[in-house]
Amino acid sequence: MIFLRSSTGIEVGETDLTVAVARNSFGQLRLVAVHRLDAFMTLSEDERKKTLQSFIKVNRVPSSRVYLSLPREQGIVRQIQLPADIQKKLSDVVKMQVETVSPWPVGEIYWNFAAEIPKKDQKFITVTIVIVPRLHLDPWIAFFKSVGMPLNGASLSSLAQGHGINILWDESKPTIVLHVEQSYTEGIFVNGSRFAALTAPTGENGSVPSMLMDRLLSAAKLQSTEGTRLIVSGKLQEPGADDNPRLPLEGAKPDSARDFGPVAAALLAFKASAFKANLVPPGQRYRESQIRLIPAAALALLAVMVGAGLLVREPYQNKVYASELDGEIKKIAPKVKEVANQEKELDQLTGRYRALTSQLLNHDYALETVGELARNLPDSAFLTSYSYQDGAITISGLAQSASEIQKLLESSAMFRNVEFAGGVARDSSGKDRFTLKMVLEGPK
Repeated sequence: MIFLRSSTGIEVGETDLTVAVARNSFGQLRLVAVHRLDAFMTLSEDERKKTLQSFIKVNRVPSSRVYLSLPREQGIVRQIQLPADIQKKLSDVVKMQVETVSPWPVGEIYWNFAAEIPKKDQKFITVTIVIVPRLHLDPWIAFFKSVGMPLNGASLSSLAQGHGINILWDESKPTIVLHVEQSYTEGIFVNGSRFAALTAPTGENGSVPSMLMDRLLSAAKLQSTEGTRLIVSGKLQEPGADDNPRLPLEGAKPDSARDFGPVAAALLAFKASAFKANLVPPGQRYRESQIRLIPAAALALLAVMVGAGLLVREPYQNKVYASELDGEIKKIAPKVKEVANQEKELDQLTGRYRALTSQLLNHDYALETVGELARNLPDSAFLTSYSYQDGAITISGLAQSASEIQKLLESSAMFRNVEFAGGVARDSSGKDRFTLKMVLEGPK
């Protein structure tokens, strides 16, 4: 039925595959079931197919809307600030940004983006870009197609969970999600459109590493988790999971938050958010038969005909009104242009004032940034140039892996928006020659 839609979310874990089925009935979301296929990732390709096909048949899992959640470490997520008035050209602008931030060649990646809906008089919007190499996603696209579950979409786990948080909880409350696996723990922080994600090795007995929590709190500019919604998910029985909030979904059990990853992936089929991005190319996405849309199309056609009949009653009056309105617009156009020019000049003066104020109020962080670089960079890397101006830092140097340097600097709470300023070249010594730009967040 048109107003009853089911969705299947699948989360790829370190050893297991977790499946959640959600349903949207007249705008009311319901969690139907959650299943875990233990040790699925340790099976051979043929064994995986047989296991999943048998699972689908026995549990009657819907296969019309399937969304996949990949581990965060298989791709990257970046957030950028862009003017709110370029929404019509947003795709072209983001495409240029992807070529800058991606450590992989553009021809070898899948990418997409999501943007917050700007509020009235909002000048800038936050755009979230997600990138994943094709070699990580193509095998899954082919695999699920072969078992009769063609993918409608895919995303990284951290971004899918951010989408789930925005969908389930409307209030603007900071949320931290810790997804615990045997050897690693993924952590994300979400507050409105703000987003941060980190990964660290899991501690002894499956405990969450304190370093991961410290970095998340630092990225979120929080002193503690007090007043923050905390969700602990994953296979391991982490003690903090007992205090998980209950998911605001019909049919959700008290411990359903332990499987928040696949639940969030299933919610990708419903509603939009600042983190809803689909990595599966449009040409490879599964599309349902359009026959079921015939009743809706008939109703829409009937509504259009009724509306057209109402509009024909006074066509002349509407035409005259439109002509008068065009004349008024032409009269005030010069004044609007003058005001726009004045506003542009005011913005330039405001920018200069802010830059001067920043110089007067801020300390010189050059020594702190050099010390932070020395702590984060490996011994095999060395810098050939360093510059700091107006809170922006540019470094150039040589390293065994330029992408590794980028990830190391991203993990530092002192830097943000770490991106390549140009292409990465292989030096005659076998090392990568790179140039990175970043913004100083401030010392810890």
